[in-house]
Amino acid sequence: MLNKSDSLDSQTREVSMKKKILLVMHRKILSDALIGQTANNAFFELTAEKNYATAALTAEALLPGVAVVEIPESGSWKSSEKCLAICDAIRRQTPSCKQVILCSENDADSLRAVVQAKREQRIDDFLFYDSSINYLVSKLEALTEG
Repeated sequence: MLNKSDSLDSQTREVSMKKKILLVMHRKILSDALIGQTANNAFFELTAEKNYATAALTAEALLPGVAVVEIPESGSWKSSEKCLAICDAIRRQTPSCKQVILCSENDADSLRAVVQAKREQRIDDFLFYDSSINYLVSKLEALTEG
């Protein structure tokens, strides 16, 4: 017969077995939608960081298996190189963390930079803003396997 502490131990193991995913995103509505869509997911848990300046520190504390960094279409972090620098910093701190960039397919400069970063293995993958939430979740599931 299970007692209350056995049940808590089981819940603790389940949470600790989940893969951590860090979302560095300017679009709060998108990060909230992803978190909501995966709230009952048994395989991973998402954490959102809106402050790009502290994203590497958040990653250092969280030790995510995947980091998704959005290149915003406006604001001071609009530069693809600034966002790729965040990926580089996370990679140095957590080499096993997979890096994914979320960008606009209409921003030719960012797209070129992201494709080059993928070729250079600075990032593991990239996705476009207009990808469906279900596609993004599927991609995260694939990246966290193993």
